[in-house]
Formats: sequence, structure tokens, C-alpha cells
Amino acid sequence: MWRSLYIPISKIISFIGSKNHTKINNTDMKITGFKPISSAMKHEVTFCSTVGDKGLKLISNSNASVIICSQSLRKKTNQTDSVLIFVDNPRLWFIRCLQEFMPEKDLVGIHPSSIVLSQKIGNNLYVGPFTYIGKEVSIGNNTKIHGSVYIIGNVRIGDNVIIDASTVIGADGFGFERNNLGKLEKFPHVGGVEIQNDVEIGANVCIDRGSIENTLIETGTKIDNLVHIAHNVKIGSNCLIVAQSLIAGSCIIENNVHVSMCAIIRDGVRVGKNAIIGMGAVVTKNVPNDTTVIGIPARPIEKIKTNKI
Repeated sequence: MWRSLYIPISKIISFIGSKNHTKINNTDMKITGFKPISSAMKHEVTFCSTVGDKGLKLISNSNASVIICSQSLRKKTNQTDSVLIFVDNPRLWFIRCLQEFMPEKDLVGIHPSSIVLSQKIGNNLYVGPFTYIGKEVSIGNNTKIHGSVYIIGNVRIGDNVIIDASTVIGADGFGFERNNLGKLEKFPHVGGVEIQNDVEIGANVCIDRGSIENTLIETGTKIDNLVHIAHNVKIGSNCLIVAQSLIAGSCIIENNVHVSMCAIIRDGVRVGKNAIIGMGAVVTKNVPNDTTVIGIPARPIEKIKTNKI
């Protein structure tokens, strides 16, 4: 839930610290909310990441009192009643303003309907209703675990982690071997899951524990809803894993990788740092650093252009 807002425009300008803004007579005009540029009204703040003529049109048609917009428009803007604040990344500064001036109320405490068997929990922990946390789990400070989450086994969760509703962490991975009779024998999963600091995990995510080694999610990575991460996967820091992606067993995803929605990465594949996996791609081979791959099977964009596909 958001707190009420009633602050002068001058305070927003001061927070952003930009010297590049349009001059106004009344910097004490009060701001009462934040909205998208298409619906923002007087006394509200919005942002415009669009540049060029399209960006100028959006700004001139907006009723917002403050528009955070691109530096590239600084000498091109037409007459407008809005206060324009010019920055390098408008969306990022809009996010920062939301966090500064409309912070969420802090959630702390364990809901009485939840079962928390672990004694290894940090300060300012929040656990929502109907959540189960096993005895072997350890949790750091300022972590928020929402309702109907199930965490079992040797799971280590760091500081400032957010886990949304109905996520399962630490369940068995999917590993079997056929014996001489053709029957499937289960590979025992005795590893755990390590989730480092500042990770966010969406709703209905499944993260399996490792078979022998731990499944690992490194610092700052963000995982969207409905993602499956199989046993022994290693995901580096500051990655984005978008909804309905599937990362199969023993994959290695290096730092700053973007996995787009509905992508599939087969078992044992390594994705190099700063790579982008396109929407719906099926990745069957290793992806080098700084490479964008798309398609089924996924191939680098440069090769696809060369083949005129």
C-alpha cells in the first residue's frame, strides 16, 4: 500500500539533481501522484522515454505538471505548461522518484497461519499467510516472503530478497536413470539452493534443489512469474529471467544476461555474460558473451541475417 503524497515540485527537482529543467514561476506547486504519460493530470508526475517527434508529441499532449524526459529533447521541446526535467534515463529516474516519495509500507512479522520451523532467520523478516519454511532453511535480513510459498531442504536465502506468492524453492529436481530392466531409478537430490542478496522472485516460480551441488541464484538477479529453474543451475548476478522461461538442469547463466519471455534453455548450456535470449527462443548450444540469439533453434542474429532468414 502506498503512502499519501503532497510535495513541492522543487523537492523533486532537488532529488533528481538535474540542472537541466525548464524554469517555472511556482516551484512550490504540490505534487499528489505519479501516472503514465497518457493519463497523468495536473499535480502529477510522469516520464517520457520516447525521443524524436513522437516524444515531443507525447509531451505537448500531456496534462502532467512534471515530465521527466530525455536529454536529447532538451533543445527541441515546444511550449508546454509542464515542468520538464531532462535526464539520461527517464524511466530509471521515474522509478527512483517513486521509491523516494511513494515508498511502500514496510512488511514485518510472521503471519499466524504460516509454519516457520527454521531458527536461522534474520531481522525484519516478513512471512505471508499459509507459507511453509522448513527447519534447514536459513534467511537473511529484510527479506519478504509472501503467501503460500513453500521452502524446504538446505536453502540459504540472503538479505533483501523478495519472494512472491505460491513459489516453491528446494523441491526435488527431475533426474532419472534407466536400469537394465528399462525401469526408471530416481537420482537422489541431496544438494540445496543458494539465493544471494537483493534477488527478487515472482509468483508461481519453481527453483529445484541441486542433485549434489547447490542450485545458485547470484546477487541482484530478478526472476519473473511462472519461471522454472531446474537442479544444479547457476545464474549469475543482475540477470533478468522473464515470465514462462524454462532453464533446464546444469545450465550456467553468466552475469547480466536477459532471458526473454517463454525462452527455453536446454540442459548443460552455458550462456555468456551480457547475452540476450530472444522471446520464445529454444537454446540448444552455448551462447557467447555479448550475443543476442533468437529462433528455434536459437542462433545469433548476425548469422540469421547472413542466411537471409
